[in-house]
Amino acid sequence: MSALAKASGALKSVDYEVFGRVQGVCFRMYTEEEARKLGLVGWVKNTSQGTVTGQVQGPEDKVNAMVSKSWTATRKMLKLLMYVVFDVQSK
Repeated sequence: MSALAKASGALKSVDYEVFGRVQGVCFRMYTEEEARKLGLVGWVKNTSQGTVTGQVQGPEDKVNAMVSKSWTATRKMLKLLMYVVFDVQSK
């Protein structure tokens, strides 16, 4: 087991796409900043369809905080937040 997994419990990865008024309002930069504050890694980008998509990874509790608190705090901009969750396991 990696040192990160031992130190922080289960790891989680979330692939997401956010729909609504999320371009031109600094949502991508907000997402990046919130992830850094929580010590998460991943990527985020604007799409040509007017959505924001990305992936966030890290300790399960921190990823859950990102999904449940950080993104839902901006709910008035969002139409739909779609994400797929999978656990990261080491052999």
